[in-house]
This record gives sequence, structure tokens and C-alpha cells, in this order.
Amino acid sequence: MHSRIARHVINFSDGSVPIQVDYPDPRVFRNCSNYADRVPGLSWNKFSIHHLGQLEYLENPQQVIVEAIFDAVDGEEFYPVAYERGPHADNFLARACKPAIDKLFAQKLCLSISTGASLQISVQFGVAANRSNQISPPLLVSQEVSRLMERLEVHNGVRGVLNLSNFGANPCFKNIVVSLANVSTLRQVCQNIYHDDRFSAVNGFIFADNQMKSVDPLKLFGDVEYGLLDLSGNKIGSSVRLCRELNRVRAKELKLADNPITKSSKYPNSIKALQGNFSMVDGIPYDKLHSTYTPLNHDIDMESDGIRIDWTNKWKLADFEHSEDWHAFLVPDPMHLLTEQQLFSLFFITANQMLTEIYPCYYKFDGKEHIFMVRNCFEQIAYLVHSCNLEIKLPEMQPKLDDPDVSMDPRTIPFYLRMNVIRFQLHHVDPQERITKCIQKCYVVQNRLLKLSDFQATEGLKGLWVHMGSTRILNNMLTIISRLFMSNCSEIRLCNNNILRIDDARVLSRMGNLRALDLGHNWIHDLEHIKALGELPLKSLRLHGNPLCQKYSLPNDYIQAVLEIFPQLTTLDGVDLSSKPGQAPQKNFLCDIGAYELVGDVFLHNYLREFEQADERANLLMKYYTDDSIFTMTCSYVIERAPSFNTHINKRISKYNRHSRNIKKWSDYSKATNEFHVGVTEIIDVLMELPSVVHDFISLQTDVMHFNGQSAVIHVTGLMRDDSPSTHNQKELYLAFSRNFVLKVDDQGLGFGKKSCRLKIVNDHLSIMNPSRNQLKSAFKVCPLPKDRVMAPASEDSLEGKSDKLIFFLELTGLTSPWCTRIVESAEWDFELATKMFLKMVKNSEIPESAFL
Repeated sequence: MHSRIARHVINFSDGSVPIQVDYPDPRVFRNCSNYADRVPGLSWNKFSIHHLGQLEYLENPQQVIVEAIFDAVDGEEFYPVAYERGPHADNFLARACKPAIDKLFAQKLCLSISTGASLQISVQFGVAANRSNQISPPLLVSQEVSRLMERLEVHNGVRGVLNLSNFGANPCFKNIVVSLANVSTLRQVCQNIYHDDRFSAVNGFIFADNQMKSVDPLKLFGDVEYGLLDLSGNKIGSSVRLCRELNRVRAKELKLADNPITKSSKYPNSIKALQGNFSMVDGIPYDKLHSTYTPLNHDIDMESDGIRIDWTNKWKLADFEHSEDWHAFLVPDPMHLLTEQQLFSLFFITANQMLTEIYPCYYKFDGKEHIFMVRNCFEQIAYLVHSCNLEIKLPEMQPKLDDPDVSMDPRTIPFYLRMNVIRFQLHHVDPQERITKCIQKCYVVQNRLLKLSDFQATEGLKGLWVHMGSTRILNNMLTIISRLFMSNCSEIRLCNNNILRIDDARVLSRMGNLRALDLGHNWIHDLEHIKALGELPLKSLRLHGNPLCQKYSLPNDYIQAVLEIFPQLTTLDGVDLSSKPGQAPQKNFLCDIGAYELVGDVFLHNYLREFEQADERANLLMKYYTDDSIFTMTCSYVIERAPSFNTHINKRISKYNRHSRNIKKWSDYSKATNEFHVGVTEIIDVLMELPSVVHDFISLQTDVMHFNGQSAVIHVTGLMRDDSPSTHNQKELYLAFSRNFVLKVDDQGLGFGKKSCRLKIVNDHLSIMNPSRNQLKSAFKVCPLPKDRVMAPASEDSLEGKSDKLIFFLELTGLTSPWCTRIVESAEWDFELATKMFLKMVKNSEIPESAFL
């Protein structure tokens, strides 16, 4: 085929000799498998890719064409020069590339691109003579590698890293096409690096974003361990080839993110052969890499996969009754108001605990929705769709006074489903198998002890939620336990697992040597809910921390009620029953269980802690009051009844007497309004005048006399110590106090769902009086006194002593109750050891943010 094309000169303006294109041979080869008697030689040849404008819809048509060319030449040297985009064809020159030309002709000059289309190539040989000092792509590549060797970088603490990311985009290649996707180019680069005198300083490589499919030339760097090998953002799709090509390459970390290989359903098992070559992959220890896989990131497109089920087509759900595929729950949350923990707490409250087991797997938040997957639980799904109307319940929560938004009315969060998003595969999470393996790992052979405390936190359960509050799930776990251990286990710890009840203990009866069971800090509300356990020959039982303990005002009532079901017990809550133990008196009296949080950290404890900070009271306490709030105080402390009278006591008590409103001692009743303080400013002024104090939180007893969701009345009594700086060298002064708070709704329509409210203090009355002998006897048993004072600690083996330690550890660390119990029990109730363990865990970042109050 002949063609007449005008002669022209290509001047690159880079100091190289221009290329004079004069087309001495007019023949053009197209759609043929050989070039007859023509010899490509060393002259410049012209290549035209005839796309006829079909690729204009692509983001980068030139990139697609170049990738297809490098695939076609299959590792042969080929550098397009003076690449020019055209409306119907792209043109460029190349020389010294006979092996590549042969492979193009072997494919009849037909180019297959990634879109599936085929493009015709036309070739014209010898269009320009090769002259000295013309542009030389291999030379430019060598010069750029040399320049980068002068600029070794530091990446994530790894020094001496050679950064070759997006290598072809370097400005020096503006007139040529250089791509490490061409194995020949990658081989030249690796040889340039290897033979450079500075190679010994290289401790890592970054080959990211180079469109590479093969990394075979990297074996040149084999048998030496480097700090980093970054292959992220390429097009590596074959795990077999990758493992073969990196067989001798070693580095502390390999980066593979954003390669097709990581999106394969067989990943990461597919690169298991490289386990000895790299310690980490994408920042994750190799032995833990398997736990990062999730089909939601690699295999599923939520926009197209599966069938959507929402309130408009709930009737279609029946079509999936017998499906064994994965189904996805999608919970819209564009403001990301819910954490993963909060979402599943609400989800399990909504689910029917008596229906089929449901195990949420592969949770993720994609920026606007919470997503997780389930399977083989159609009965439960049908309940959530039809009975719950595709809504997750938000139970009534208690209002805080520190300006958070809290619900006072039942609310719901909508969700929808995508059914059959993917078939179950062997490498996917199998809840039964995973739970069984985790239970086996929790067994301590030496002590014949099964430690399932806070089972959800077990490392092997990552990506799988196991809610033991479900009767079906708990029974399933107990069956697994009895089958695995039979007569080999003597103690099981099930504390901090949200257990509500145990209805079937027959499976545990197979464990003939089981003598101790720990059910502490669960959600058991009545002894009837664990009555089935009475069939077991238990000698030790722990129930401390369950709501049922609040039902008994006297310790003997509690002990007798437990012994009626478990007559053979010798130890209850860690206390030897033969010693006729007593327990701490009931601390909280509630007219409504809904007010429970108000007497804890939600309001009362926070307020008293902030009241202790005398210098900061103005800033800390202002948020609790309004311009209509009222504060009064009475002081009936009798100095003569003080344990040891001295002249300093009168001065210390005078600050309370100054604002006392004890009308029994007044002769002039016109003063009655003087100590009646109204409004936040006046109240804060009075509170700032009161001495600094420290409360004995163990001594507090509270009574919520009224609560209806709109208002509350709280009465608290206890002991506090005068802690004014001027009195630190004086004898301790203990004061008994009582305080009455009236709380009322201040604002509504707040927060998630616009159904939350905020409460403020309407009326606050403080009374100061002499402490009783019993109060002085047990004053500040747990809270530390000044160094020159030593108080007798609570008995180590008493339930009260352990309770005191837990409360103080909570005050000291700010941890939630389950985490406090977990650490203190691990330290075998050695408070000093528990504190050291806590500090070490904080230093090592082993405690999640959710563990803190």
C-alpha cells in the first residue's frame, strides 16, 4: 500500500538532533503477517493506530492504546517517540525494535485493547534516517534513574528508598513514552539500578502506579532483605506469576494495595507462598493478613449485586427463604452518628432472641451507610422485615445535663436489604467454625479453665459478631463447650457477655467436673432466668454486677435466694459462704429503673467530681443551671460534737454557716430571703465561696424519688473531706452532707431524630452536718489520703473490698465497668499490679477509645 505524506522535521528542543521525516519508502503495511523483503534496521519507523475516534469516551485513550501495545510486544524493547493524538489515528515513531515489530506482525497488525475492541495498526519503515545525537529513550531512562539514585527518600521510617512511582510521568520523558508496564523497560531500569555505584545504599523500592502486570526483573534484587517493596496501584492480577517472580525477593513490608490481585476472592491465601519473604503486607503482619479480607471490599458491588428489599417490596422476601447465599443489611447514617458497637447493640436489642441464630459478618462503613452481611437466618430476617417494618429500635435513653442529645422517646432507624449479593465460598467466614476455634483458644489447660469473659473481644472473632444475649446463640455455644471439653473443664468464665438468661443447662451436665461458673456483669435480671443451672453440682458461682443483685436490700436475702436454687454452693461472688459474709448495703433506691444512669456517671458522679475542683467551679458547673435555678444551703454541724475539737474547725465551718438558711436559729425572719439564691450567676458566686472538698464516693447513697422522663428528683447522702489548701497541715475534717436536686427538661427536639431533650437543675439544696460514727469508721477506705495518713484497707477477700477496688479503679482510669473488671481480675485483685497493667496497655495502645467513659 502506498501513501503520499508531506515531509517534515521533528525538533524536540532538548538539545538533541532533530528527526527529518522524508518517507523514502512509500509502502505502508496493514493487516498483514509479514513485511516481505523489508528490513526494519536502525532507521525510524512510523506506527499509526487507527481508532477512528472510537475511544474518545475513555478518560485516557492514549494510556489504553499504549498498554495494549506493550501487551502485544510482550516484553520486547519498544519506546514510542513523538506520540501524537489524532481524531482518527494516533501516530508515533520508533526504532531499533525489530523483535517488537515481529510480534506485532505475528498478530496481523491488530491491537486488542482492554475495552474488548480491536484496532488496526499501520507501519511504514524507514521514514527517517537515524543520526548521531538524536533522541535516545534508553539514554534518557538511564539518566533519570541516575538522578533518582541521588535522591533516596525516607518512607514510614525506612531510609534509603528509591522512589520510582509513576516513573513514566517524569518531565524528562515528555517526548517519549516510557512505561514500566513494558517488562523490557522495567528490566533496563533494574539493571541501571543494580550496576550503579550507589546501589549499596538502597534499602527499598517504590514501583507504585506504573500499570505493571509483571515484576520479573525484580529478581535481580533477590537474596537481600530490604525495608520496603511498594508495588501498590499497579495491575498485578496473577498470584501464581507474582509468587514465582518474587520467589527470591525479600523485604520487611510488601505493598500490594489497589492491585487486581487483592480483589480476588482467593486473596490473601493466593500469596501464601510469599509468607517467608515479607513480614508485613500493606501494614498488616503476614500471619494476620487473612483477617482483613472482606467480600464487601473485593467482590460485591452494592449498586448492582443482589435484589433490594425495602418497604415497597417486602412481599418479595419470601423468594429467598431457602437461599444459602449472603444477604446484606444497609443502615443509612450519612452523619455517622452511630459507632459499630452502638449499631450492633441496637440491632441485637431489636432482633428476636428466641428465633434463629444471626451472626453479622464483614461490617464496614462506606461513608454514608453501615453495611454487614448475614446468611442462613431467614426466620430472623423475616421478623426484622415484617414485624419490625425494616426499622431498628432505639430504646429510651437517659438524659445527661452536659449538653448531649439524649432520647426521651422510643425512636427507630430504617434499614434495607440486598438479598443474594454473593454465594458462600469456602474462604468466607463460617460462624460455627470460627466460634469453635476461638473457644478452643480460650481454654487454659493447666488450670482446666475456660476463659470466655468478654468473648466478643477475642482476636479470632474480628469480622464476626456473636451476641450471647441470644438464647439460641448461647445454647449453641454451651453445646460446643460441652462437646469439646466434657470432663476436662472445672471452671467457665462467662462474665461481660450481655447474657440475659440460661434456660437449658442439660448440655453442661455432660461436663462432670464443672464446679465453678462466672456470670458476673451480664444482663441477668432475675434468678429465675438461671434456675436451670441449679441442676449442676456447682460449688462456686459469681453473679456480681447483674441487675438481679439490685433486687435485694439485705445481704442475707440475696444469699438465701441464691442458695435456694444452688444449695451446694460454698462460694458466692468470690466470698466464702462458711464465713457468714455480709455485703455492702444497697446504694441506689430508684422509683423507676429508667433513672439508673442519673445517679451514676451521666449526672451525679460527674457533678460531684466537678464540684471538687474549687478553682474551676465557675466554668465546670455553669452548664448545670439556668437563670431560673434556685440554690439554698443549711449547715447544722455542731462543733462540740467534732471527734477532736480545735480552734481551726470553727473557721473551716464558718464558710458554710455564712450561707446557711437554718431558720430555726434565726431571730429575725426577714433574713429568710438573703440566702435564697436565684439564677446561674448568683449560684456560681456562692459555690465559688465554699471550701474545696473531696467526696467519698463509696459512702454515697442515692434515692430517686421521682422520675417521669420530663423531670427527676434526686436525694443523695454521703461523706466528704474538707480539702482546702490552707488546711493540708491540719487534722482531717470530715463532713456528712445531703443534697437534693430537682431536674427538669430545658430543651427538646434535639439530636438524632429530633426527639431528644436536655435537662437542667431547677432546685439545688445542700445540707452540711456531723458524720456518724459508722461513717467515720469507714471513711475513705479506697480513696487515697495524704501521704502522712494511712488507713486500713478493705478486706482483700470480702465482696465489699473487691467492689471498693473496682469503683476506685473506675474513678482512677475512666474505663467502663467491664474493662475495669477485666483488668483488676487479671491482676488477681492486686490494685498496684492492675494500675501498672493499665498504664502498660495505654502505652501500647491496647485499649480502644470505646473502653473509656
